[in-house]
Amino acid sequence: MSDHNNHLKRSPSPLGDDAHGDGQQGRQRSRAACAPCRQRKRKCDGRYPCGTCVRYEYECIFATQKRLSYAANGDMPPELPQPPEVVRTPPSIIQLQKHPLTAPGARFHHRSMMDPVKTRFVRANSAIAFPRILGMDLESESIPRLHSFAWHCGIRAEVLETFVDITTLLTWADLTRLSKAYFKIVNTEFGILDETDFLEQAAARFGNSRGLNDVDAVLLGVVALGSFFSPNGHPKENGFILGARDLLMQKSVNHPTTNNVTGWVLRTIYLRLTSRPHGAWISSSIAMHQVEGSGLHKEVQTIAVVYPAVPTGDHKVAKSRRRLFWVARALNIVLSFEYGRSRVGFDVITTKRFASDHGGFAHQFVELAELLPNDFVDREREPDPPGSLCTALTKIEELKTDSAFIQLLKADLAFAIYRRLWLMSLTDAKDRADSVLAIGRAAFEASGRLIESRTPWWNVVHAPFQFLCCVLAIATPRALAHVKDGMSLLHRIAQTYDTHMTREAYNQAAILVQMSRRRKEKELQALNSVLEQPVFEDHPSVGSSVGLTDVPNFDWAMDLPFEWETFLNPELVMSSSMQQAMTSMQQAQPHPPPNLMHTASYDSQASYDMDTTPRYPQATRMV
Repeated sequence: MSDHNNHLKRSPSPLGDDAHGDGQQGRQRSRAACAPCRQRKRKCDGRYPCGTCVRYEYECIFATQKRLSYAANGDMPPELPQPPEVVRTPPSIIQLQKHPLTAPGARFHHRSMMDPVKTRFVRANSAIAFPRILGMDLESESIPRLHSFAWHCGIRAEVLETFVDITTLLTWADLTRLSKAYFKIVNTEFGILDETDFLEQAAARFGNSRGLNDVDAVLLGVVALGSFFSPNGHPKENGFILGARDLLMQKSVNHPTTNNVTGWVLRTIYLRLTSRPHGAWISSSIAMHQVEGSGLHKEVQTIAVVYPAVPTGDHKVAKSRRRLFWVARALNIVLSFEYGRSRVGFDVITTKRFASDHGGFAHQFVELAELLPNDFVDREREPDPPGSLCTALTKIEELKTDSAFIQLLKADLAFAIYRRLWLMSLTDAKDRADSVLAIGRAAFEASGRLIESRTPWWNVVHAPFQFLCCVLAIATPRALAHVKDGMSLLHRIAQTYDTHMTREAYNQAAILVQMSRRRKEKELQALNSVLEQPVFEDHPSVGSSVGLTDVPNFDWAMDLPFEWETFLNPELVMSSSMQQAMTSMQQAQPHPPPNLMHTASYDSQASYDMDTTPRYPQATRMV
């Protein structure tokens, strides 16, 4: 009987006695208990990870000492569960700290918690997360849910969401027609939507249009942008964008979703095309806060606490999350950099960059945004802000693209960098003027291409106008040569679109050119006020000074290296040169007879030296 029991204890199955199929019902016990369960004397089911570790967020580890003890006794060791292949991630903040945390809740410090059902993301130190974490730390059988307990007194009920029937604003025919324009023009540059998935969601929504659905904001945003870029806009375009705004505002107080973030990005693009700078910037900032609320800045695998468990093997969902996050972030960076406002930043970003796709330019849009330095820099981390701006300008100039929109965006960002250099470092601004001029010339061509195709991106007029401002700031003859082409292009844009904004841009550019002309005329008038007096004739031995008005050409000398030793130590170098000159002359002159050398007076010898050597009195004295 004892041998039989021993045999049962050596069972390789972590499930216990039932694995033998002998019909005996005994106490089921897993021999392969993990280290946390053994330490806390809790029941372990032998799986990886075990149920106890999953429930209390322990790190499930199966020790190997048991196998060694079995082998020493000559017994067959139990089969331990094999842990799945772990995706290696960068070290966490807690691992990078010099001193490990020793508080009871240290294992939750700087960790994140996400509820994928309500798409709610918070840090572990959040007020709504702490009750749940406290329950985990107390090892309670009933762990509090992730909820905003005692957030307020609850005197007023929440405002109910109004019902929206999307079919009253939009027909299926309108959606299919306008969405084609969107995916042809807008999605090519930003790429936040998949056309097939979009049409599937739209068909499902039109099949059941009752109730409130967050996909409505995406549908209305897409058709609004499609109407904007269509030759004939939809008469309800304004209703589309207002309807999307109302839906986004209603959903902004609830738990954000990816559709909600997408809707804010689409609204930001539309406002950048049609409204004031503050509207687009605040919309992009809201989009980034919604990004954080939905946890898009974190890879699901890098979130330490996930409740409830979410599947991580859906690569299509992961790619969609990455693309949406990086495009939303890039849009916020670009708008903040152009407008001169603060960008929305996160402490740690674990979301991976998405790969480039064929026919799309979203990856270049993100790449340009990531090159821009932050205006609010830490001088200890970035001691040379002009240097970082010059580096960014070089990389922007080197980026090659086939997209006219990206080419104009390059120009917009280059001009934004030059404005900062011009304000903080006149030397750096002068040094990089050629790069700005080269990018500006390419922007003229890109703007002309978009005018011909009637694609009214915002930088069609913005880039030429800002280039003209930069040209007037540089104010060199080479730069001012672009004023004529710039004014002609702005005039062409005003004739093509004939709106208040385009006419205002041309008129203001003309005023700036007139101001520059008046300043140049005053400078010329000041130079012309100098009285012309006859030139002086110098000593015949020096030569005529009249020819000095013809400046000699020293371009050949510009390629020679600059001798800093000569510049910093003139006397030393002059003495060295004097020694070489005197040595060479002594070798070239015939030696006088010995008696002449002994009988010649000092005056005659000094006169001989003065007539045959260069006049370097200090150098001669040093020699």
